Amino acid sequence: MKRIITTLIGISMALFAYSQNETDALRYSFLNYTGTARFNGLGGAMGALGADMSAISINPAGMGRYSRSDFSFTGNVTYAGAQSEYNNDFSSDFKGNFNIPNIGVVFAIPVDFNKASMWRSFQVGISSNRTNDFHGRTRTEGVNDNSMLLSYTNYLNENNIPLSGISDFYEGQAFDANLILFDSVANNYLPWYDTANSQVNQVNAVTTRGAQYQTDISFSGNYDGKIYVGGSIGFPRIRYNSTRTFTETFANPDSILDTENYTFEENVTTTGNGFNIKVGAIFVPLPSVRFGLALHTPTWYTMSDSYNTQFVSNFIDNFYNERAESPEGIYDYRLRTPGRMIASAAFLYKKRGLISLEYELVDYSNSSFNSAQGALSPYDFNSENNAVRDIYQTANILKAGAEFRMTNHWTIRGGYTYFGSPIKDEISLVDHSRTNYSGGIGYKNKSFSLDFTFLRSEWEEESYLYDPELVEPIIRERYINNFMVTAGFRF
Repeated sequence: MKRIITTLIGISMALFAYSQNETDALRYSFLNYTGTARFNGLGGAMGALGADMSAISINPAGMGRYSRSDFSFTGNVTYAGAQSEYNNDFSSDFKGNFNIPNIGVVFAIPVDFNKASMWRSFQVGISSNRTNDFHGRTRTEGVNDNSMLLSYTNYLNENNIPLSGISDFYEGQAFDANLILFDSVANNYLPWYDTANSQVNQVNAVTTRGAQYQTDISFSGNYDGKIYVGGSIGFPRIRYNSTRTFTETFANPDSILDTENYTFEENVTTTGNGFNIKVGAIFVPLPSVRFGLALHTPTWYTMSDSYNTQFVSNFIDNFYNERAESPEGIYDYRLRTPGRMIASAAFLYKKRGLISLEYELVDYSNSSFNSAQGALSPYDFNSENNAVRDIYQTANILKAGAEFRMTNHWTIRGGYTYFGSPIKDEISLVDHSRTNYSGGIGYKNKSFSLDFTFLRSEWEEESYLYDPELVEPIIRERYINNFMVTAGFRF
């Protein structure tokens, strides 16, 4: 069962050759906006409200709610933490970051009321919003009776890979670092440690950096204060970096199988640029009721990965100590992430408060890879795309927010978001849903606004250090705390 889970989810290191997989598809398909402070303070449930630089990235019709031109920007401090359980050992780590999750400007163009038209105004704007945060640090530590080296030799032997055919990035480097032996008589590979009497202390540390952003060029119109329509052209971009350091220390080396310890390091950097289109509408049947609907096309990315690995080995006999470094790998490809449908509603009480609700539908199994345009040796990605369809599912995202005006200038608000699991229950050990909680306060006068929000995201995940036949899963609880402030200026 473990092997099935890992083969499907792509969370094992057992293939020993860098490649794009279903984990990458989900990483860039899952979006968790951290835009303006008000948007996040209301749980992101602003599709029917509009008049916010992040809300218009969900429903571009919301820009039609601007009656004056507006400029805003947001600063955000994040604190990302994780606690990992592996073989009943617990480890934790964290990472902080400062970022600008939103900046944008909207120009409102009123219509001459002397003209016979029901259109009251038009708007044009450009905004940038942070749609995903990759900053984090995890640490896993525990004792196991099998080494990653055994999973390497099992893979080589099971697939009858000749010495000339091993990877330059994984098991080939282990061989160059004297951690794997090739027996030319028996024609098989052996790990250089005592597999019958092994106790291996394992430490795995992963640091990730980067984010996804999207820049939208938006257009909207206000028709008689009853109907608002809008559309946008989006240009998302990706920057992701991962550094993994994995160390194994052997408790019982002998004079022959004398491996004391080794360290494996893997560095991956991914960049991408994409394109999508969004359209939306808001209907106001009553001054206190608003309904919104938005459709997002899939996003088409051009992607590029660069990667390298190295092994550093240490033996009782220092003569065999070795550092084996890989060449720099580069691979270009394309990725399509799924489209979305978003329905929203807002209910206002006079000018004192509101309740806002939103529902989002996204099918993560619609992600797919393709070879780069004009690739000399195209790869079909059939196995990766089949895995995406087998693992992922349609997910529901529910958002709710409430706001109450305490005085003419000060407002308090709170929000909640539930992201349904993108992974099918039958192949997952944990619930991969995610929850956001938020609260904030805002000040606003005729020409200036200042909003503060605290947002916390929580979720669980599972992974394996390598072949799940040889290791227990890592169960990890993760969270991100965001402290953000937005300043807005109307003109």
